[in-house]
Amino acid sequence: MASQSYQEKLESAETIADVFGLVKDAVGDTMSESRAGLDLGFIEMGNTEQCVFAFYPVGSNIIVMNKTPIRRIMETKPELLKPYVFSTLLHEYLHSLGYLDEVQTRRMTCMICRELFGDSMVTELACSMDKYLYYTTYPGGFPQLEKEIQVLEVEEQDYVG
Repeated sequence: MASQSYQEKLESAETIADVFGLVKDAVGDTMSESRAGLDLGFIEMGNTEQCVFAFYPVGSNIIVMNKTPIRRIMETKPELLKPYVFSTLLHEYLHSLGYLDEVQTRRMTCMICRELFGDSMVTELACSMDKYLYYTTYPGGFPQLEKEIQVLEVEEQDYVG
């Protein structure tokens, strides 16, 4: 039996933790690099004119995703969720590996997605989020509701909401 394509693996992912695992596999397969001991956290950061989708605090052991775009996607275009989560986590995972230049990291994210997913929604998101901003941000903004990061437990089997 032929191995599953990355598109098939992403489609079969059931949780954000599954997608994060796929991101790690993708970097291992394309760059032969990895990082152990990295947690995934979530916080409601809201959105203004400039929306932060996720961030990696340099030198830390956590990638933090903003829950606001995830909620907005679920309200407007749920089929965008997995491609969005994959491309966003890939970008931040590359930062955690030491690729700190933002332009370089965007290019690498785009190249990896193009290699693994070809012309797809994942690649479009990785190369430019512009086309999808309506689905990821609230027009007029959305307030920051939380001050503490919720760390994803490995056992969690549901999307954070």
